[in-house]
Amino acid sequence: MSRLTSLRRLLGWLSCEISAGPDEHAMENVAYYVDRWLALFPYNPKGNCFPRALALFFFARRAGLPVQFKCGVMKLNQQLEGHAWLVLHGHEFLEPSSHWQSFTVTVTFPQSLLSSSTQSSRIS
Repeated sequence: MSRLTSLRRLLGWLSCEISAGPDEHAMENVAYYVDRWLALFPYNPKGNCFPRALALFFFARRAGLPVQFKCGVMKLNQQLEGHAWLVLHGHEFLEPSSHWQSFTVTVTFPQSLLSSSTQSSRIS
């Protein structure tokens, strides 16, 4: 992916908001099906957090939910490990565990929810 475009540009493309009425409950169903799909077609043997977070970011933003995409790193057994997750209203969103708390955030998109449309237009 990095050879084709940057992560921030990709997130800008995925961040469109089209729904007038956000539905957090419907997103639970979306997360269920995304998780089932990734169980059948895993992205990475270490975990599917990155494609999961990207897919849920896309669907949540389309549903009108002002989620933020976050990536983080931590050192484990002398190696850097990464994780991606979503945040809604300052709290993790649709995360299956508290694993995300161990990571130092390296990427947040959008940086500020107030300027998400401004950031999306600057990225294009």
